Amino acid sequence: MERAPLYPHLRADLLAGRFARDELLLEGRLAEQYGVSRTPVREALSRLEQEGLIVRAVRGFSIRSGTPEDVIEIYDVRSVLEQAAAAAAAIGRTELQLAELSQLQHEAETSTDASVARARNSAWHELLWTASQNATLESTLRGLLARLRIFDRESEHRDDLAETIVEHAAVLDALRRRDADAASAAMADHLARTKRERLAAFARRRVVGTPE
Repeated sequence: MERAPLYPHLRADLLAGRFARDELLLEGRLAEQYGVSRTPVREALSRLEQEGLIVRAVRGFSIRSGTPEDVIEIYDVRSVLEQAAAAAAAIGRTELQLAELSQLQHEAETSTDASVARARNSAWHELLWTASQNATLESTLRGLLARLRIFDRESEHRDDLAETIVEHAAVLDALRRRDADAASAAMADHLARTKRERLAAFARRRVVGTPE
């Protein structure tokens, strides 16, 4: 039986935070950990470097670090692109995609596990990008989100699920009505609020040292 490619597995583990921030990614250690030869490890690391998720170190690779300014810059670009994706999805989404978005929304609302709810919300965004019917827009947003997860791991733990669910519902309502302007505006509101929260968190950490 042919083994699945290592790259998507290693990438998913990296984005999920399964490696410590200061952990070196070494070919030999990864080959042993994933039960593969060094060749697929080398290929996977090369692709992750091209994506900007890791950088070469003295030995092996290290996880790329980002400043608060980097994070806010990504938020700004993501907001522009995701507003466009929401507007396009309102026009181009299929009935199946709408049903899938509604199901993800329902699962996020009803889950008693915060980590599951966050995962459903992330999947909701990615499906929205697909529903835009614009492959370039989708791939660009996926790349931005990957960098955001690498640079800003703390954001995965913020306590904003209630707000996110309400904001997603507003976007979803616009998608049902095929109202592109309303979908774009609702997405703008959602991402503006998350940006404000990150700015406040970064300010606390820098100015008064309050832990997040």
